[in-house]
Parts: sequence; structure tokens; C-alpha cells
Amino acid sequence: MIIITGISGGIGSIVADGLSKKDNIIGLYNHNKPNNKNKNISYVNIDLRDEDQIIEFVNRYKNSLSNITLVHFAAIKKDELAVNINSSDWQNIFDVNVKGAFLLTKYILKIMMTEGWGRVIYISSKGSEAGDVGTTAYSSSKMALMGISRTLSKEYALFGITSNVISLGAFDAGLYTELSEKVKNKILSKVPSKKVGSINNITNAINFIVDSDYINGSILTIDGGV
Repeated sequence: MIIITGISGGIGSIVADGLSKKDNIIGLYNHNKPNNKNKNISYVNIDLRDEDQIIEFVNRYKNSLSNITLVHFAAIKKDELAVNINSSDWQNIFDVNVKGAFLLTKYILKIMMTEGWGRVIYISSKGSEAGDVGTTAYSSSKMALMGISRTLSKEYALFGITSNVISLGAFDAGLYTELSEKVKNKILSKVPSKKVGSINNITNAINFIVDSDYINGSILTIDGGV
């Protein structure tokens, strides 16, 4: 079973379609339920900021979950210079991007440990690693996931569980499509091939991690060579 958070996002929904050829998918969304009618994908409405909702979800599905891969696409982003970002926006970004991702992992880990197998995959971005202007909260949250993943990789390897991060560059979906042409051109100028990536690269990377028991604690970068 593959659990994907943020499945209503542009990238998450496309990746889910590709992964559904490998396994059944439970897609978690908060506001917008996808219209995708793929029979191998079921959708669950959940607010990852609410620990009680996470616990209720895990308790409801735990008897049907097996060989779990957990992929964290859910994220929110609000660009502000550091001096302008307010504490409520900062807290909201960390509640979804870090706290929600950690808590869902925490409760799913218990099932993975019982089974002796599991894959945890966090999605980050090259922009957050670079510290793009105006992304203090977002970049901090994504870097926090790298610390969480590296620690989990050491704590649960003996249970057959791996934890890794996929760090993404520019792709032809999601937040990239909302950027101005000026910003898009600036991004493409840094890519050796001068083009954005296709989503199948992300799907292939997830399948690679799922099938590999010795890829653990890694950050797999897919950015076209930036």
C-alpha cells in the first residue's frame, strides 16, 4: 500500500497515477478532492495539523495496511522576506510541512515495525536547500525534514524500514506553473538542458527507493544537473 499526502497538488496527483500501476494508493488531501477516477486510488480527507485526525486515520485503516510506502508531498508555501513574515504564517507552514509529516510518520512507523518493512519518503526542493529569497519559513521546514529523515534512517533500519528524501528542481506541474515567465526563465537558465523535468522522473525515483533496501538516509536530487 502506498500512502501519498498532498495528493490534490499538481505533482502529487500525477505521481499517484503512475504509482497506482505498482500498488494501491491512499491519497490524503485537505481542501480539494481530486476528480481522478482511478480505481486503484482511494481518497481520504485529513488535516495534517490535527493529531487526532491522524490517529483516527491510522486506526481506521491499520488492519488493511501492509507493505507501506509513505510519500510526503503535502506542503504549504508563503513567500515573504524574513522581516515581513508573521508568526502565524510561520507556525502554519511548520504545522503542515514538519509537524504533520512527522506525526503521520510516527503512527505509521508502528505498523511498519510490526511488519518488518517500510519506506518513508519526504519530498523537498532544491530551492529550499539554496535558500531562495523570501522562503525563510518554507526552506526551514524542508531542511527540518532532512534532519528527521536522517535520524529515522538510523533508528529503524533494523526493522527493514528506510527513510529518504527526494529533492526536486523544476517540473512541469505544481507551483512551477504558477510562476511568472520571468521567474521561469531565470530557473531554466540554471538548468543545463534548459528544460523542466517530466513527472515520470519522480515516479521512477520513488519506485527505485521502494525496491531498494540499501538506499537509506539519502537525499536523492532530481534537478536536471543544476
